[in-house]
Amino acid sequence: MIRKTNARVYVVITLSIVLVSALILGGLLTVRRLDSYIRIMYYGNSAPIGHLANIRAAQADVRRLQWRIFATRDTAKAAEYAREINANLSGIAREWQLYYPEGVSSAAEKQIAEQLRLDLPQASMIIWESLRRLKTDGYDKTMDWYQQQMPFLDRLDHLLAEDIDTNISQAAKFAAMSNVIFDRILWIAVALLVLGLIGGIGGVVVSLRWRRQRDDAELKSREHRWLVDQVFNSTKDGVIITDRSGRITKVNPAFTKMTGYTEVDVLGKNPSLWSSGRQTTEFYAEMWRCLLDLGHWEGQMWNRKKSGDIYLESLSITAIPGLDQSELNFAAVCSDITQQHAEQEFQGYLATHDPLTALPNRLLFVERMTQAIARGNRAGSRVAILFLDLDHFKEINDSLGHGIGDGTLMTVATRLKGCLREVDTVARLGGDEFAIVLEDIHEVEQIEPIARKLLASVGEPIVVDGHRVFVTPSIGVSVYPDHGDTPKTLVKLADEAMYVAKNAGKNAIRFYKEPEPEPVEQC
Repeated sequence: MIRKTNARVYVVITLSIVLVSALILGGLLTVRRLDSYIRIMYYGNSAPIGHLANIRAAQADVRRLQWRIFATRDTAKAAEYAREINANLSGIAREWQLYYPEGVSSAAEKQIAEQLRLDLPQASMIIWESLRRLKTDGYDKTMDWYQQQMPFLDRLDHLLAEDIDTNISQAAKFAAMSNVIFDRILWIAVALLVLGLIGGIGGVVVSLRWRRQRDDAELKSREHRWLVDQVFNSTKDGVIITDRSGRITKVNPAFTKMTGYTEVDVLGKNPSLWSSGRQTTEFYAEMWRCLLDLGHWEGQMWNRKKSGDIYLESLSITAIPGLDQSELNFAAVCSDITQQHAEQEFQGYLATHDPLTALPNRLLFVERMTQAIARGNRAGSRVAILFLDLDHFKEINDSLGHGIGDGTLMTVATRLKGCLREVDTVARLGGDEFAIVLEDIHEVEQIEPIARKLLASVGEPIVVDGHRVFVTPSIGVSVYPDHGDTPKTLVKLADEAMYVAKNAGKNAIRFYKEPEPEPVEQC
């Protein structure tokens, strides 16, 4: 009986030892696995999220500073912004070294990281090249070149966002796994507590330790998600996020500053709320086709602010799949480029108009003369070219000053325009030289009355700042197709006719006449 009891005790002790050993071994293996998950979650996901978020924020600042250079067009400001850009690029390089390759923790992330490794240096080269081009090509050409690089920079931003999302997903996955493993540890701790107080206490201590580390890792992930939100809220460009049907789910403060609409105003509504009505139905149909087929659309769009003001915005929209592949969101990044657009149009106006008189300059005059000749050729009508030079203008400039001379030129320009039809063109070619294109001329006899009207109008006294001055025009005339069929030839012949008028006593009109052939001597 005693032997049987001892045998049973030994069996129970042996089984207890085996069971405790198995539980301890299982607990150690489970703890080791949990430690691995937490290390991956922290060092492979949480820290990389911070580095990637810093890189993305720096990239956004670089792009914002680059657009500021184009917008301000100030050399001193450009140098200051260039220094900030270089500092951001250095910061990007440092953050990348901290992230890659130690921060890559999965095959999916490695694929994205490898593409970023190739694209980030190229993005820096684009920025440096843009700064270099500013010194050689000027603002407009550099801005045109930079806009051609925007698809690449947008794709880089999309890759950074995708890498951040991948790390956040992995962190969430490992956090979920750690919860399961934590539950197992608690069961092991209970079993060990039943078998032995010391083992149970040890298990509880270990479990609490790992719980604290897990909570710390989750807190770190929340901090990095908060950093991403800060980037969203602090970026200078407006950002709009919608669901698949186009209903707005979120906007950032920059959007409110740009349009006047608050988040409360637009949540749950469609972006058509601030449509200007200038875009056609076909325009929006093509935009949605690109978004659904290609996942991206970029362009310019006229919209209306809450105040009612119309503005032009540069818009880039990207389709973003949700964690559930059936979900789809759209993220739009926009900026107000109305002032930039107006400046470009003004520069175009200056390139084709005389700044003093607001008349077309030589470049636009030749273009309109070419078009007039083409229309005359199709209609079988004539085109007259009048070359007009002011008599005695130099004496006014020399005796009364350039201010009075400029006022005289402005008055002459107004009088010339007042004598002509809408279809005709009067241009200032430089100095006191003007040129006129008369279209829809069917008979040469129609030209002289118009020219005499110009003589009479310009010859009237002119009062500038209390000074009474007199100028008269000398006018030379050439006719298409009678005298030539190219702008260069017709201007040259009208100029020659004008000098004939000058030599005839000024304040006169002369039509171009071909030189008479020299008489042939008879043998």
